[in-house]
Amino acid sequence: MRKYLIAMAATATLAASPVLAADMELKAPPLPVMPPWAGSYIGINGGGGWDHNTWTFPTLQFFNTAVNQGFATNPNGGVAGGQMGYNFQFGQWVIGLEVAGDWSGMRQTLIGPVTPVFPLDSFTTKIQDYETFTARLGFAPGWSGYGTGSWLLYVKGGGASGSVNFSGLSGAPVSGVTFSTTQRLGGGTVGAGVEFMLSSHFVLGVEYDYIALFTEPFHATGTCTTPATCGAGFTTPVDVNSGVFGISSVVGRLSYKF
Repeated sequence: MRKYLIAMAATATLAASPVLAADMELKAPPLPVMPPWAGSYIGINGGGGWDHNTWTFPTLQFFNTAVNQGFATNPNGGVAGGQMGYNFQFGQWVIGLEVAGDWSGMRQTLIGPVTPVFPLDSFTTKIQDYETFTARLGFAPGWSGYGTGSWLLYVKGGGASGSVNFSGLSGAPVSGVTFSTTQRLGGGTVGAGVEFMLSSHFVLGVEYDYIALFTEPFHATGTCTTPATCGAGFTTPVDVNSGVFGISSVVGRLSYKF
């Protein structure tokens, strides 16, 4: 009887073994953990910017008294906008593409900068907005394996465009002639920044960017707004050449990572 029971137990164990093995095979392998900086993101940014450029009147016109008279200007002000992009991570290295766009409040008005003959003429330069399309290369210091990575240092570079407005208003002795012209310019950009991963979804950062918008001629028509001084129906062509717009900005960034 004892031998019979032992034989039955052994037989039952052998019969159950394939079932247990089958059960183990049904368990799904653990999913790989995605590197912390990899994936798509979207966010907002805000800060301040400043620009340097020059304006030159290439011919003798209403607002100047000699060929190639001009002046330099340095608009500054707040900026705000957003960004979206995608990152790939290979160990400690991160590469990605990003598109960003910002409204700009950078502006400056100068009184009498062209010639002392017209000391009350005023000219205003405004950077209205700018957009960039860049590639990013980053490094996550101290990160190894597929765990948590808190910091990312990166550089970026690519193309840029921006909308610039130039306007003027004449003062004495012939006051009231005004013009305004807006043009979109192309250029390039470089920048650098640092980001901190607050959580698996939220990333906080700060970034510096330099944008160069290339030289272009601007064309407008000056019109009389004070008939008593400049005559009803008076118009005059305004042609002015811009120098390179060298725009710098420092912004804080908050992004949501999907």
